Amino acid sequence: MSTPPDAQTRPSRTINQNPDAMPPLSKAIPLGLQHIMAMFAGNVTPPIIIAGVIGANPAEQIFLIQVALFVAGVSTLVQTIGIGPIGARLPIVQGTSFGFLPVALPLAKAFGLPAVLGASFVAGLLQIVLGAFLKKIRHWFSPVVTGIVVLLIGITLMPVGLNYAAGGVGADDFDHPATYYWHSLYSA
Repeated sequence: MSTPPDAQTRPSRTINQNPDAMPPLSKAIPLGLQHIMAMFAGNVTPPIIIAGVIGANPAEQIFLIQVALFVAGVSTLVQTIGIGPIGARLPIVQGTSFGFLPVALPLAKAFGLPAVLGASFVAGLLQIVLGAFLKKIRHWFSPVVTGIVVLLIGITLMPVGLNYAAGGVGADDFDHPATYYWHSLYSA
């Protein structure tokens, strides 16, 4: 079987496997900005949702957002640069997760922010312990299992997102066609 003539003249589209390779600045800047925007949106939204559930005032909401961004920045540096055996030494953005919200929201509503932070600390310790045994338990987490978990997280968060998109629960203009998420944040 012969190779098509145009395949012999096309440049290779393989990815450079050198971890220290630097893309040209014309590609690095837009990719870096894309990374920052994705990190920013993903790290700001969970604190805003939790602040809404606990009835936080604007100063407390700003504090939660600042803490989330600070911890995301520090953990990203640890993951990227590495400290001893900790860190992948790859450009991996770390940050808050939407995965804990289905459990954290009822906890926040019933017991407040201290309960959410305490439960997050205990869950973090449990993740560290499980990380030590990851190779032994990895076979339990097939793509089907992890895919279903991610799907269920998204489905569980749909009502929260729809409520925020409609202006926020309790807003005077909730469900008004001109209402959108940012309006509910800054109209107070």
